[in-house]
Amino acid sequence: MGTLAMAVAFSSHCVLADWPSFRNGGSSHVVSGLPLTWSATQGVSWERELIGYGQSTPVIYDGRVYLSAVEGKMKDNCVIQCLDLASGKELWQFSFESANKALSNYAASRAAPTPIVDGNAIYAFFESGDVVAVDHAGQKRWHRNLTADYGKFENGHGLGASPAQAGDCMILNIEHKGPSYLLALDNKTGATVWKTDRPSSSSWSSPIVVDEQGAGTVIVSSAGSVIAYDAATGAKRWDLGGLDGNSVPSPTLDGSKLLVGARLPEFADENGGGTPSNCCINLAKMVDGRPDFLWRAEKVTSDYASPVVCGDCAYYVSKAGVLHCLDLDSGKVHYSKRLGTQCWGTPIVSQDRIYFFGKDGRTVVLKSGTAYEVVATNELWDPANPPKPETYVEGSRSERRAPTEGGTSVEGGSESVGPSGNRPSGRGGPSGAGGPGGGMMSMLAAADKNGDGVLSTEEIPVDFKPMLARIDKNGDGSLDKDEMKAMAESFAARRADSASEARDPIVYGAVASGGKILIRTGTRLYCIE
Repeated sequence: MGTLAMAVAFSSHCVLADWPSFRNGGSSHVVSGLPLTWSATQGVSWERELIGYGQSTPVIYDGRVYLSAVEGKMKDNCVIQCLDLASGKELWQFSFESANKALSNYAASRAAPTPIVDGNAIYAFFESGDVVAVDHAGQKRWHRNLTADYGKFENGHGLGASPAQAGDCMILNIEHKGPSYLLALDNKTGATVWKTDRPSSSSWSSPIVVDEQGAGTVIVSSAGSVIAYDAATGAKRWDLGGLDGNSVPSPTLDGSKLLVGARLPEFADENGGGTPSNCCINLAKMVDGRPDFLWRAEKVTSDYASPVVCGDCAYYVSKAGVLHCLDLDSGKVHYSKRLGTQCWGTPIVSQDRIYFFGKDGRTVVLKSGTAYEVVATNELWDPANPPKPETYVEGSRSERRAPTEGGTSVEGGSESVGPSGNRPSGRGGPSGAGGPGGGMMSMLAAADKNGDGVLSTEEIPVDFKPMLARIDKNGDGSLDKDEMKAMAESFAARRADSASEARDPIVYGAVASGGKILIRTGTRLYCIE
């Protein structure tokens, strides 16, 4: 597909009145104007406590809202809930037993992938490996367990990549420590259309699809590269490397410009300010079969929220709420400001405004342009008295192991997860014995096959190999006891507050349709009108 065709197809895909998938297909744009001001007592047309817990965003189709969740202390059931958009009234719910149960608490993803919806059905993927299609009356079309077909997911804190729509197929990026793959499933039957191997990595970045007459290109930004695949066959079209930290934000396409977001790589110097992996790729210029970088922004980070475009500006926001506004063509920084709130969800662009949704219920609305101009700041709840979950009960670490019907045990994750569907925080606290970072030290000790107290290049776990240059202080290509201890202590210190930071109420994301904004926490949905 030519670049211009890609741009045209993508633009037409994003102007739907409804919001059918994660980030509305990858741009987070809505055509209609949205409410400007609201508070806990004004502007909220309805709010509703939801079933279980979910970190995914809702999807909207034909006046209905569809949400996914997990229910039970061991994420016993996977749930799809359908609400009336106008009133918030529940129309139906569909529930089934999870194929792989795991502890439901802040340490691992809970219904993180966002579903997709079209005129025939709602298609939902859960970190248990379950994929299901349910029609608009709440009746099952088909169900699959990917772990039974392709092996269990090897990721202590779950998966979060949301599916994308490509013609009559849903596209899934299954990326974990075990054999990873990109998968296309037939929407009508759930059958595998194609399966393409991917690098094994801990990643929560979601693919985007650029359509052309029902097919096109799948683009995945993850594991140090951006790769384009043929949506009809899964064949690789091109790949571009030289990136790091692009494991959580998803790519954003505007015309022929592809924006890539990246967090600061693990164990990188936090005083460095950013990473040049936050960049813009020029799809209109191919060199030796692959596109080239248009610009790279060395002082920018994009931890959880994906970048967005409004007018001639690109917007990147860090986990600390530091916003960078850049010139879309050159990458020049127009300004850098603190929003006053942490954003785990991707902003929404409406006309000439950008809505930044803080995890604490605060929304900052900016006017697009080269100057920082706050149009409104809204509080969804009283910060001194935030709403607590009414029915959801978090599983505790003492309940981590629980018997299944067959008598075997299942276990929850060991690291914390922030915004998935909107992406994980990666702020897992220290676990195990041995002081700060004991869990990491235990893992590293297990990798020391010859027991000499030093990890050779061959013994270093695959997850740590990309970090070697940052943790191997003496540059000998191995990790000695002092280097491992310093790494574990640094890891634990940055994750010391993970439990308090990752409990509801947390705004995981927002969607918009017909002049309404829906804001989701783990257990509650708000409609702003």
